[in-house]
Amino acid sequence: MKTELRRATGADAAALLPLYLDLFREDAILTPARDVAANLAVMLEDPRAAHWLIEEDGQVIALAAGSLTFGVEYGLSAELEDLYVTPPARGRGLARLLAHAVIDWARDQGATDMVLVITPQAEAEQGLTAFYEKLGFGPSSRITLSRTTG
Repeated sequence: MKTELRRATGADAAALLPLYLDLFREDAILTPARDVAANLAVMLEDPRAAHWLIEEDGQVIALAAGSLTFGVEYGLSAELEDLYVTPPARGRGLARLLAHAVIDWARDQGATDMVLVITPQAEAEQGLTAFYEKLGFGPSSRITLSRTTG
């Protein structure tokens, strides 16, 4: 069995899409599949973002993504956007490996701060806060709100 971690490219969009759809379904994220596909294609080509995947015997079994933003408060900062391991591949340390790939990339890009968002569904089902705390993430003093711009 050959397992490989590598940086994803635009050519990997079709292989990543089913995992994204599974991730969004598990986390109760309602973004339509066509929008997920379109946004993924853009993100894979955006120099402010990076994706990694893990392949096992030619099949993508896990993914992670990060992005960069710039602001007055922190300067260059990053977000661990997405992290997903297919259910049969869980419990093997792949999520930790992927998270470190994104963290290392962000640091190498010059980011000094990194955030992530955990959905209530993901926390209830997987207890992700404890996982991310082991990676050095901690509670934020911020309240995050969102809305559409339309």
